[in-house]
Amino acid sequence: MTARIHGIVTDADGSPVPGARVALETGPVPLPDIALLTGEDGTFSLDVPRAGEYAVTAHGERGSGRCTVLVPGEGSTRITLVI
Repeated sequence: MTARIHGIVTDADGSPVPGARVALETGPVPLPDIALLTGEDGTFSLDVPRAGEYAVTAHGERGSGRCTVLVPGEGSTRITLVI
């Protein structure tokens, strides 16, 4: 099983933000460029190479946001990014 960060990008009112660019900024190991666009419902899912602390960013037409998340190991960690 792979470690994964998944979640949703919302605006300040809690509405989903489709088409936002979500990227891993930093992690416990050097990372290749890992980025994707959120779906129409604002959701995303990123596989990460290992457990550890990751900085995740989101950029969209309504702004940008950043959070740090601790991925404990195999399985999925859910976050909400507000932009």
